[in-house]
Amino acid sequence: MLISDSREIPSIAEGASIAEAIKKMLENDSFVLQVINNAEEPVGWLHGLDILRTFVKEPGMNRIMESGIRVFIKPIAEEDYLEEEAGLSAICLWAEKREHNPPYFLTRKGKSGIFTTYGLLRVALEERDRERELRKESEVQLATLRHSQEELEMALGNLIVDPKVVARLKSIPEYRDEYDSATGKIKITGIIKEGVYRHVINILRLLTELFMKGLKAVDGISREILVQTSIYHDVGKVQPHLEVGDMVDPKEAFEPGQYHAFRSASLARKVYQLERSIVYLIQYHHHPDGELPSDFPRSLLPMHRLFRLLDGLSAGITRRGSRISLAVRGAIVQVREESAHPIYNRCLELDLHSGRVEVKPLEQRVETNY
Repeated sequence: MLISDSREIPSIAEGASIAEAIKKMLENDSFVLQVINNAEEPVGWLHGLDILRTFVKEPGMNRIMESGIRVFIKPIAEEDYLEEEAGLSAICLWAEKREHNPPYFLTRKGKSGIFTTYGLLRVALEERDRERELRKESEVQLATLRHSQEELEMALGNLIVDPKVVARLKSIPEYRDEYDSATGKIKITGIIKEGVYRHVINILRLLTELFMKGLKAVDGISREILVQTSIYHDVGKVQPHLEVGDMVDPKEAFEPGQYHAFRSASLARKVYQLERSIVYLIQYHHHPDGELPSDFPRSLLPMHRLFRLLDGLSAGITRRGSRISLAVRGAIVQVREESAHPIYNRCLELDLHSGRVEVKPLEQRVETNY
């Protein structure tokens, strides 16, 4: 318990003098004293600043008040500095080294301040809540993966995928992160080994669910083409080497998605000799409708729109432990996404033929047929 780690406040009798109170504070390095009665029962508390204010108001103290403060100044020492991105553990170690000195700090970037008990307690509670959230997210992702992993891996094996492709997908990690809107940077909170392989598996799972709910009846949709696109769409992806705790600018650390899309398409065509429609879908899976080239086949638009949707939903499952509910109504795909990160919560409708997208808050449930 946090309360067990708190510091005991020294006590003083309610009839004590100010001199005795100051002496008690100095002896115990405490600005606060608990006031007790003759039965040693607490009846109140005393703050050193209130005593200081009394001295300031006394006329006889004017001469002392006009004296310079130079004799009281403590020069800045190396131990006063603290890293800009220091977490609670680092702050605690830093405070221990300072022993009885006040929690005054500076950073190399010029920021300075003093830690308060309230502030440190708030940080501790926030870190505890984040840890619980990440633990819950991991458990949910294991409700999702363990249940279907063996079945999906067997299905992937039945597709006669080149073992080298599977090994390549398993070699590419994905990362969990937290976004800091103030700096535009992200903090790496987890490393997902075999991340892209899990991402592909999750796309195939979503695709299978949609076909079971009637997607196969939609014109312009080919299951075989979408399965092959899912397997090979990220085979050319390259990820930076990052560690948990790293703070990075995502625009600098990660290459634009269109780069690996073009590399993957080149491999799909030259190495794996996939058909032209699959290569098109892979090459432009990071292009929205409005950025597609004029020669992009219009017949592929329904599958292009669907695959872009599935690619994003799978990223949410893989990286954030999102829970996805799907429904099919004619050529309209309905999605309900619930994430550990509320900003991703949404209800979405996508018309595969027209490209119309409607997004609603999670509370406004879209109509479903299941």
